[in-house]
Amino acid sequence: MLDVAKRRIILRNTTRAREETSGSQQRAGSDPPDVRQPLMKRLPGVLAVLLGAACAWHGHLARAFDRNWQDAGGAQPASARPPSARVVYTITIDEAMFRKFGLQYPVTYVFRLSEIPPEAQVRRRDGDDRPWMVLEKKTADQLFNGVPCVRFDRERNRAYVSVGFKTSDTIELEFLGVGSAAFESMAKYYDGRKAAYTLSNDNWGCNAWAHPGAPWRGPTNDESDNYQAALHVCRGFHLPLSIAINSRSAGGEPMWRIMQEELDRGDRSWEPAVHGQTHPKDAAAYRVRGYLEEILGCREDILKRLHNIPYGQYVFEHILTHGYQDETLQTTDAGEFLFLRGFNWLDNPSSNDYAPWNEKHCFYGIAGLNTKGYDALLERREPKGRYFARDVAELNAAFDKVYQSGGIFYALWHPDRFRNSVIHDPRPGVDGKQGSTLVQHLAHVANRKDVWYAANGWLYSYRYVAENARVAAQR
Repeated sequence: MLDVAKRRIILRNTTRAREETSGSQQRAGSDPPDVRQPLMKRLPGVLAVLLGAACAWHGHLARAFDRNWQDAGGAQPASARPPSARVVYTITIDEAMFRKFGLQYPVTYVFRLSEIPPEAQVRRRDGDDRPWMVLEKKTADQLFNGVPCVRFDRERNRAYVSVGFKTSDTIELEFLGVGSAAFESMAKYYDGRKAAYTLSNDNWGCNAWAHPGAPWRGPTNDESDNYQAALHVCRGFHLPLSIAINSRSAGGEPMWRIMQEELDRGDRSWEPAVHGQTHPKDAAAYRVRGYLEEILGCREDILKRLHNIPYGQYVFEHILTHGYQDETLQTTDAGEFLFLRGFNWLDNPSSNDYAPWNEKHCFYGIAGLNTKGYDALLERREPKGRYFARDVAELNAAFDKVYQSGGIFYALWHPDRFRNSVIHDPRPGVDGKQGSTLVQHLAHVANRKDVWYAANGWLYSYRYVAENARVAAQR
């Protein structure tokens, strides 16, 4: 039918052109054209008419196609889209807090986009005019935590942009090829995850029986450093770990050397945290060395001895020895840490969210009590930590409840209270005979793509930025 219509248009246009040509020639007094004129002499005019008719018909079809496509809910054809404008946002944070803590851990900013073509990308640079850097693209099918990146959600037309501060208290973000980009919010959890899991070990360097600094013989050897063994097990599950350090107790140069070797792996598998130079349990014990020496002196030891600390040369967290706290301790810590983590031996099911900011002392906490008491449950058995299916089910159920509600699960245990050969036994579980309750539980918790895994201090570096950063579009 299209061919018939084309022929009609061509015939009508050809007839009209011949009549107009004939009329103009007659008005000028010239003879009518000789229809027997050679074809080659008349061909250019005929071709022009044919070409004009074809172009008109093509335009008609194209307009009809665009109308039908848009009526059916389709996107505007790429050839008809206006070029995307350059969209730039600026993120700023308090300069004093940036200098104090670096705030390098990536925070996720959620943007609503008008379109997300395959070539869409996001670039970042620091506010000191350093070069633009393209952010790596990640997908929801990948396992990743704590890395700068962008994840495009094409179903919801959202971009989850995760960036941390580097050399300046200002970040610039540039969106390319996305049409428009409107800032919505900071995600509660990194990459917009459903829930969070944060894990810590207490007392590295506190007790000689935990073999601080011992030669490495593997994670299930009872002569290995208990804390290095625990770190290796957690690393195998991709679970980053906060480790509370006692800087002037049983550990010596070999312990510091092992710690540095573990940091030099560069895999961001653990965070050094302050516990104390020793392990004071009350005010009288703190007065022996003094609060400043015990707490800030421990931090100084860590920063002097250790390098390549993930997310900058900072200590974000003070983990309280014995969970003891008083006003002098809080005054000593005021403005010196981002997070103060408490402790008791109990289950604390209501400990499943961020701690509030302490306006008086300028830190988060004191909070972060273990949601489920790992130590108490694991010590029910003899030997401690041996596999029992009922114990695994109890730990898993506690985690599942927090996971389903979208909360934060605070977990910890003391490696110096267990034997490596039992607590890290990788064999399939047989009640009371082989396997490890902890290992089976960690396997249940780990490697979920909708859970954010972060060390305690990193969790609260994220929280501070999410609550205090300012985001503005450049005009």
